[in-house]
Amino acid sequence: MRVTVYIHLFNNQLFKKVLKGQLYILLLFLFLPRLYSQELVIKGNVYNKITHQIITAVSIYDRTTLRGTTTDNSGNFKISLPRGEHKIVFSYTGFEHNDTIIFLYENIELSVPLTPLTVSVNEVTISADRLRDHVSSLLMGSFTLTNKEMKMLPSLLGETDPIKLLQLTPGVQSGSEGNIGFYVRGGGTDQNLILYDNTLLYNPGHLLGFFSVFNPEIIKDISIIKSGIPAQYGGKASSVIMLDSFKGNRDSIDVKGSLGIISSRLSIGGPVFKKRGTFVLGARRTYLELFVEPLIRKIVKSKSFLQNKSRYNFYDFNAGASLKISNLDNLTFSGYFGRDNFTLGRTGIDQQNSLKWGNSLASLNWDHKINGNGEWNTNISWTRYNFELSGSQSSYFFGLYSSIEDYTVKSNVLFKQNEKQISTGFELTKHSFIPNRIDARADSYILNFEQFSTMNAVEGALFCDGTIPLSSKLSISAGLRLSFFDHRGPYRKIESNSLGQVTDTLDYPRGKSLAFFAYPEPRIVLKYQFNPYNSIKASFMRIAQYVHLATSASASLPTDIWIPSTSGLKPLIGDQVSLGYFKNFLNRNFDFSAELYYKKMNNQLEFLQGVIYNSIEGNMDENIAVGYGQSYGVELYLQIKSGKSTGWISYTLSRAEQKFNEINEGYIYPAKYDRRHDVAITYVRKFNQKWSASAVFIYTSGNAYTLPIGRYIIQGSVVNQYGSVNSFRMPAYNRLDVSLNRTIITKKNRTSELIFSVYNIYNRANPYFIYFQASGDLDKYSLEVKPVVVSLFPIIPSVSWSFKF
Repeated sequence: MRVTVYIHLFNNQLFKKVLKGQLYILLLFLFLPRLYSQELVIKGNVYNKITHQIITAVSIYDRTTLRGTTTDNSGNFKISLPRGEHKIVFSYTGFEHNDTIIFLYENIELSVPLTPLTVSVNEVTISADRLRDHVSSLLMGSFTLTNKEMKMLPSLLGETDPIKLLQLTPGVQSGSEGNIGFYVRGGGTDQNLILYDNTLLYNPGHLLGFFSVFNPEIIKDISIIKSGIPAQYGGKASSVIMLDSFKGNRDSIDVKGSLGIISSRLSIGGPVFKKRGTFVLGARRTYLELFVEPLIRKIVKSKSFLQNKSRYNFYDFNAGASLKISNLDNLTFSGYFGRDNFTLGRTGIDQQNSLKWGNSLASLNWDHKINGNGEWNTNISWTRYNFELSGSQSSYFFGLYSSIEDYTVKSNVLFKQNEKQISTGFELTKHSFIPNRIDARADSYILNFEQFSTMNAVEGALFCDGTIPLSSKLSISAGLRLSFFDHRGPYRKIESNSLGQVTDTLDYPRGKSLAFFAYPEPRIVLKYQFNPYNSIKASFMRIAQYVHLATSASASLPTDIWIPSTSGLKPLIGDQVSLGYFKNFLNRNFDFSAELYYKKMNNQLEFLQGVIYNSIEGNMDENIAVGYGQSYGVELYLQIKSGKSTGWISYTLSRAEQKFNEINEGYIYPAKYDRRHDVAITYVRKFNQKWSASAVFIYTSGNAYTLPIGRYIIQGSVVNQYGSVNSFRMPAYNRLDVSLNRTIITKKNRTSELIFSVYNIYNRANPYFIYFQASGDLDKYSLEVKPVVVSLFPIIPSVSWSFKF
């Protein structure tokens, strides 16, 4: 009877649940102390010891466990560590390191001060990477320059240029001298995703590309990622360049500015809404009319080429603001507007030629904290680029207009736990392209051209990134981006026969899908860290690029036009693998890295007859060659991070090649931006609190170009004979720039700085382009051809004065 009762009770479902619950509670009590002892939490904030402002992006690194994190936009951080003793380093460029030993036996909260290095006479810190340890970071091919570092390096005509300084890092090659276009690991100028406060910028050039559109007073830092790009970024196959701007000071009104020989700039920022928010306004204006004639005369060697009313100027405005809505929510706003105006004519002729172009953008960003472990970020932005080319003489007029306009919304959620983190979100962009609008008149007659219709498209993506430590030494960061592109109506397509006669006109209604593409884009980075000072990394990434640049020259000019992928113009697909070794030594004062990479690009485009053919003929498909490109190389980098003398050396050995069936008889040939060697050396010396000096040396191999290999006189006409495409090389380029800075501090603690700089100090005549002068008598079949090398910038001294109060 008793046995029956026991069996009955044991089979009872309620008894099973109670027994199971008791077992869970027993196990919980047995293992809770061990679980509790494994991980404890340190959280807090980091602030400037002098101004008491919060500091974002501070690197927090535990030398005991090799774990790390960074402060968020509110200056807060959180890190989980095992119970026991920990050696934690708080570091930020321009501030002294805070080395702290913490005995961790319970969850704690800290408020950590960092002391600015400007109060120290003995040393200055300069870093050309993101404010994190390259050895322990899962990023590859990434570098950052801060505002302070940019101001310490030499400049052209007293104007500091963030994009030009970024070209001093390995793997980033400049175009021709004075051109803002740049090439990253063998990709074209259109393959770089340039984000200003998370908003896309299409043309970063002022002054026909001599300077970028970024006001150095506003830019907080500029960074680049060339390999293993996170999945939240896409649309450009070679790199992502991020520029963050200042949003003002919460404690006081700051006024900063500069007076130089070509431009002046001014910015003002400070607190609003009882210090719950900040604002900043900036403006820059050139007075370059005084310098147009010397620059142009250097090229054409003829003063009569210019008119007295010829002029050039540019101006831009920046605006930014931030507002702390609550302890969990923060709003930021960014805006930019810039215009270039260039007018040129000939003396004694009723002629007016002008070129106008510019960018406009605005963005609103919302950051929301989620339970201290996560962050939700949403960005809404608008960007527009347009140019107008016009020319008139007597009763004749010609005008060309082109533009691209985007509306974008992007949202992502980030969760962190210890060293693990996951980020997921979406991005959606509405594109509107005007490839050209042509207006041509002769007296009262209007000339009609087959215009490109306005082209509309929708581009979007879903993405997910994750970072997981697989062991104490091995970590992985992987992501997937599912992107799509839809070319949509309304659209008018004009079909012509071989004689150029219109045979049909097809009208597609609004919303009609004309071409749809979708691609998965995987990304992965593996890191094996031998110890706190050595690691190796490997990465792979695939990126689809749906928007292309139709260029009319080897230089990136404002007349280049942006066009979308269509049924006859496929997206470019870029694949890249890289392998790198990273090392810190001599108490982390030296950084060394070596990276190998190989990149291939399918559906690469080449415009056979340039933008003018597109504009007049109105037929894009016949002007496009579709082919294959590849690039490979090695990048070496050595940096001195602290001490009175700082700087870095970068060296790139690379090759970039292309293959098109319609070009070079289908054989592979060097790309026009293929350069074998690229060397950059930067050096900064801090003498004392008042005086500092810097120097930059650049050496690059000549880029490839095509020249005739022979000339013949046939029936009184000169006929050129060409060999292989891009089989010649321009002479090598090298230059040394130096700068001397004098800091002035008044009794009211107002600071200003005199900057004396010399561009191209040994007056190297670097080639800008080559043309040929022919002499002789064709009737006697006598012809002598001599190459003439045209150089752009000789030695240029300059002085500027910057101030802050």
